[in-house]
Amino acid sequence: MRSVVLIGMMILLYTLQSLLCKKYSDHYPGKDEMASPVFTLVSGAVVVAVSFAVAGFSFKAAPLTLLLGVCNAAILFGYNAFIIKAAQTGAYSVLMVFSIAGGIMIPVVSGVVFFGDKPSFFKILSLLVIFVAVFMVSHRKGEALATDKVFIPACVGLGFCNGTYGALLDAQQRLTGAAEKEEMVAMTYALAVLISFVFMLLKQKRNAFGALRQTRRSLFYLLICSVVVALAINVMVAIIPLVDIAVLYTFDNAGTFLFSVIASVIFFRERLSRLNVAGCAVMCIALICVSIL
Repeated sequence: MRSVVLIGMMILLYTLQSLLCKKYSDHYPGKDEMASPVFTLVSGAVVVAVSFAVAGFSFKAAPLTLLLGVCNAAILFGYNAFIIKAAQTGAYSVLMVFSIAGGIMIPVVSGVVFFGDKPSFFKILSLLVIFVAVFMVSHRKGEALATDKVFIPACVGLGFCNGTYGALLDAQQRLTGAAEKEEMVAMTYALAVLISFVFMLLKQKRNAFGALRQTRRSLFYLLICSVVVALAINVMVAIIPLVDIAVLYTFDNAGTFLFSVIASVIFFRERLSRLNVAGCAVMCIALICVSIL
């Protein structure tokens, strides 16, 4: 029962994060390309502070945890870079299929190869159905599949980074123990903050700190979203030792995506086509199958 409640909290938090990120991006007063590094810089600092507090204001991490944290920081930066490039050069529906497929399958394959996990045939089949449903839900009539040759490489990079991020969080707890999960998160986001700051210096050079300027609205959404990010990641790492990894990352990726679509319809009055609605229904059934088969 505890795991069900935590998964529900995780989905709600990540859905809220996606909605708040959209509002922040809409109101960010600087250059579009700087919105992501500024967000990573601020939200990362909040995540580090919250994780440090959850850990009891102590930091005790094994060398392997530190190494995994360093790797995950680079992966997190890569994820942000690839999702921006993919969004700028091709179809959202294709982008989401790659992102969610990678976010689910890479941790599952990692568990099978390195830790001896054995997902059932029907669970794998349900995952494949979910990937089809993601395309159905996110497809928009008339959208161009790609407008640039870098789109597919960007999508592949996005899927790889999304999946590797989750796989490394899982591997840390299996290898060095759940007691160091907050240290893993803190290390990941502290280095992500540093990488983002260096990126800002290289991009802006003379006016790097100018990119941090916010309007009242953008600052509000930035700070609230940062707190939500911190809560969401700490809830997720708390769930990792409690449930099957395939179930966790399926609900983390596909479940949150589905809930975000529903929330967009309710709060932003987005319209869904018949294909989108059918995809939502198929995904609901497939999510149930993943959790029970």
